[in-house]
Amino acid sequence: MKKLFVVAMFAVAALLTQDVVAQGKKTPSNEVDKSKHELLMNTRLQMLKDELKLSDEQFAAFEPVYREYRKVVGKVADAKGARVKREELTNENAMKVIATRLSNTINTSSVKQKYMWIFAEVIEPLQIEKLYRVEDRIAKEARKIVQYKK
Repeated sequence: MKKLFVVAMFAVAALLTQDVVAQGKKTPSNEVDKSKHELLMNTRLQMLKDELKLSDEQFAAFEPVYREYRKVVGKVADAKGARVKREELTNENAMKVIATRLSNTINTSSVKQKYMWIFAEVIEPLQIEKLYRVEDRIAKEARKIVQYKK
């Protein structure tokens, strides 16, 4: 199980790194971005199915809810305002970065709290708790890999 998680994390990180590099370019292909996004989503879903030990019936009900959840989380988080390279961080922009990161934490937590009840309709409470732990672990590992690639 750990081996699958590590392999999946490298796949996710590679895609995230490509996205970070592509953001510097002015004309990324929308079609390519959608396929990368779908590949990331499918990787996440497969990891979650394995980690949460979802039955096929649970997974069928869980997948559309999770996809919607990820869309909402993506909309409430301001990625541009929170991402600043250390060498570009100054006294002038530090407060804005801090405020953006704190706002993202609050907004994301609100979405998680709302979806906790929605997830409870399709999976068990212990699976919801593990879902949020696995999501945090995925995000943490992806950040490490993206930082390493820079």
